[in-house]
Amino acid sequence: MTSSLELRDITKVFPDRKTGREVTAVTGMSFNVAPGELVAVVGPSGCGKSTILNMVSGLYGPSQGEVLISGEPVRSTRSDVGFMLQKDLLLPWRNIVGNVEFGLEEKRMTRKQRRERALAELARVRLSEFAFHYPHQLSGGMRQRAALARTLAIDPEIVLLDEPFSALDAQTKVILQKSFSQTIAETGVTCLLITHDLQEAVIMSDRVVVLSGRPGTVIDEFAIDLPHRNDPVARSMEPGAQTYVKRLFDALHLEDQAA
Repeated sequence: MTSSLELRDITKVFPDRKTGREVTAVTGMSFNVAPGELVAVVGPSGCGKSTILNMVSGLYGPSQGEVLISGEPVRSTRSDVGFMLQKDLLLPWRNIVGNVEFGLEEKRMTRKQRRERALAELARVRLSEFAFHYPHQLSGGMRQRAALARTLAIDPEIVLLDEPFSALDAQTKVILQKSFSQTIAETGVTCLLITHDLQEAVIMSDRVVVLSGRPGTVIDEFAIDLPHRNDPVARSMEPGAQTYVKRLFDALHLEDQAA
C-alpha cells in the first residue's frame, strides 16, 4: 500500500554559527500528500524547500510540529523513502547496474536478486543496453534516468524530488519529464517535488503548494484540474495550463520583484 505524507504545523529553527542567533527556516507549515499523489512545492530561494525534504527523509526533525508518514511520526531516516537530487550522484567507479544495485546492498537479497531487480528497473527507464556502461559514458539525461532507477529499485513508498531536472538542457528536460511521469504513474508511488520552475509544477503535479519567503509558510495551495499527469507535454498544451502558471506567478509576486 502506498504511503501518505503529512506535515503538521512544522517549524524549524537553526543556529547561525556566524552570529550566534537563531534562524527560522519554516514556520507553522502544514500540508499533506495523499497516497499516489504528486505534490509540487514552489517558493522563492531560501524559503525552506530543501529543509522540508530533509525533515521528511528523517535527516533531522522539526523544532515544533510533526512529520507523519501514513500516520506515524518520522523519527529517523527510513528505507521506504527515496531521495532524488538535481545531481545524479552516481558512483563513477561502478557501472550503471552496479549503481542501481547500491541501495539494495543493505537489504536481505542475494547477489542474483539484486542484479535481477536492478536490471528490471533499468528496463523500466529504457536503459537496459547501457547497464554495463559507466556514468561518464552516459549523457546527463541518461544519468538522471539511472538515478531514478536507483531510487525506485529500493521500492520506496515515497519519493522526494529536489529539482531533479534543473541541470538539464531544455530538450532533454522535456524528454525526461515525460519519461519520469510515465514511470511514476506506473509505480503509483507518492511524490513530493521541489521546483523553481512554475511550468514544471503545473504540468507534472496533482497539486501545488506555494510557500512565502523565509521563514517559509504556506500561502496558497490548489489542485491542478487538468488531464495527462503522466504526459507533461500533452498537459502543457491544455488551454488551462497557463492559467495555473499565472496563479503561481501572482502568488509569488514575481511582477513586483521584476519592477
